[in-house]
Amino acid sequence: MSQLKLPPYQKRKCSTNRPSTLSIGGGAVSPTVTSRSPLGYGLHSPDECPSLPEGIVPFNSQVAGHAFHKGTGSLGLLKCTDDGSVLKPAAKLLAGAREIRFYEQIKGAPGDRKELLLLREITPQYRGHQVLPVNGELMEFLKLEDLTHGMLDPCIMDIKIGRRSWDPMATEEKRAYETSKYVESREAYGFCIPGFQFRSLHNGRLLRYGKEYGKKLNEVTVKDAVRKFLNADQGLCRQQLIQLLTDLWNIQKWARTQTAYRLYASSVLLVYDARRLKPVLQKRSPRTPTTPAGLLSTGGTAVSTPTGRQSGSNTPISTPTFCTTTVNEMGDVEPLQHYFKIQRSHSSNHDYDEDIKVMKENYTFMLDNLAGSYEEKIWARARMIDFAHAFPVQPSADDRPATVDRNYLEGIDNLVKLFEGFLRDCEIQNIPKQGVA
Repeated sequence: MSQLKLPPYQKRKCSTNRPSTLSIGGGAVSPTVTSRSPLGYGLHSPDECPSLPEGIVPFNSQVAGHAFHKGTGSLGLLKCTDDGSVLKPAAKLLAGAREIRFYEQIKGAPGDRKELLLLREITPQYRGHQVLPVNGELMEFLKLEDLTHGMLDPCIMDIKIGRRSWDPMATEEKRAYETSKYVESREAYGFCIPGFQFRSLHNGRLLRYGKEYGKKLNEVTVKDAVRKFLNADQGLCRQQLIQLLTDLWNIQKWARTQTAYRLYASSVLLVYDARRLKPVLQKRSPRTPTTPAGLLSTGGTAVSTPTGRQSGSNTPISTPTFCTTTVNEMGDVEPLQHYFKIQRSHSSNHDYDEDIKVMKENYTFMLDNLAGSYEEKIWARARMIDFAHAFPVQPSADDRPATVDRNYLEGIDNLVKLFEGFLRDCEIQNIPKQGVA
């Protein structure tokens, strides 16, 4: 079979968009900073670009797992440009067939298999599997829904659930190797973080943290890593947390009741759109009011007062608040606010330049909305992924009833508790300070 070649423009992107590193914390951690190029992630040289069929490109948002490296025989996620599906290699003979069988069981689940029916709602949509030529060899792929579809600035975190990641068929060497990784985070939480990427709202850069960063995380720094991923350096966003928790609660519900499977090395993928987060992100601003005294009610829309001070007082309000843009319940920008902003005169507002900057950003968001990028009201979600090591529970010899998967359940319980703690912190930080209202 003749080897298929990448189009010239793909080769150029593979060779020119090499990630650079940014030293953080005195060089202890070096996240990868990448450009916005859709093919710039995880490809470090022209030699590492696989030869792919027409219409198939490297997936731009892989944060964990095996990516393509010349000479290793491993291949990362790919994307089908015609329908946006993600193609996951099923190259390993047993593991690949096992994952295909798992998704096929979900897809064809009868009405009485409630644990499988629920799985349809908390896993990416399965679109079958197909064989494609890659580097002149035929390879089998699972075809899955792209959870980041429609997101302009997708942020993704891979969280591997369970203290134990090796399956019953693993060799002693494999068991020892898996046990030696992510020790502190697994001990503390029953899960670990192999990788994540997010668009920093502070400096606009796409930051990527890989497995070496994840291996160093402990009980304290796991929380710091998740907050970093959530862009929460200036405050947590209730809307974002609620959307993620809604899915996490469903995954937890499944794990608390299902007795059909034992999952090993399975992950929960968290995704959200930083472009949608920006207008609703909580910010601490001395000139932005947080109480009804600092807001004007206009047809049901809350609008900031010009001075950003408490009514009848010269004291700036410093409690945390939602962003200076006005948003409805699902996070869409309300144009009416901009009318009131425009009414300010330069002489009455010393922050005129800053207001103009914010208004420009808001209108950019509105133009994106009009262009159709924000059709989905839900812009943050969590899904179960990676079922290459999902084993059906075998009936016991003495007919004892099957039990739940304690290894998986402990990890998802702790992940839910972590996010519930964030939500509690979010509610507390938005309670008006005593004497301010």
